[in-house]
Amino acid sequence: MAAPVKSVYDGTTGRSDHGGRRTHIIQILRDTREPLSVQEVAEKVGIHVNTARFHLESLVDAGMATRETADRNRPGRPKVVYLGTLPNQTHERAQGYRVLAEILTTAIAQSEAHSGEWLYKVGQEWGRYLTTRLAPFEILEESEIVSRLIDKLDALWFAPELERTHNSTPRLLLHNCPFMAPARQYPQVVCQLHAGMIDASLEEMRSAYRLVELQPQLTDHLCAGCLGPIPAEPRTSVPLIVPWQDDTTEA
Repeated sequence: MAAPVKSVYDGTTGRSDHGGRRTHIIQILRDTREPLSVQEVAEKVGIHVNTARFHLESLVDAGMATRETADRNRPGRPKVVYLGTLPNQTHERAQGYRVLAEILTTAIAQSEAHSGEWLYKVGQEWGRYLTTRLAPFEILEESEIVSRLIDKLDALWFAPELERTHNSTPRLLLHNCPFMAPARQYPQVVCQLHAGMIDASLEEMRSAYRLVELQPQLTDHLCAGCLGPIPAEPRTSVPLIVPWQDDTTEA
């Protein structure tokens, strides 16, 4: 049995044992001396080749992996292989994005009176844009919808997990907050943006679920979103249950 991959915090992933599929791939690439093909990564992670290729190309775009063409001594298409970059090679880029996120979050929170409602609407627009539209009259099982949502959140570095318990609605556990510092200072901005993205993605896939509430940072990097039936009345934000505040934070 293979030993579990230990997460390494390099400014781009969460401080959590639940690092997410893409974090798993990063560690495999970094721990392997020789570059790996898409097929080899897919076999090590236990995912489809197309899924592995999607994650690998995203890591290349983020500067966390490099793409090379392997030498071949026989005719045929050259094999593409991938190698992970070291943590110190990505830290400066990650730090730059974190500073930018904090600057923009502060500016929005201080200049917009109803920043939560506005960011929830912005999140909805992006959630629709990032979700593959269904064919006319296509209906998906709720399990497939949630699975697609989990894959999308994983691709966005949230390290998601679906928690199901008896006699309760499912919960989305997000084990990594890509914007922890600004989210802690201004949850009505960052968390409402993420809530809007999740709600609109569910709507685009014609799900009967929506976020009932969002609980930011129950512990470091861990957020929880409770799913439930579609609200009877239209809403402009999702209730935030903020553990370091005494009451529910609205937009």
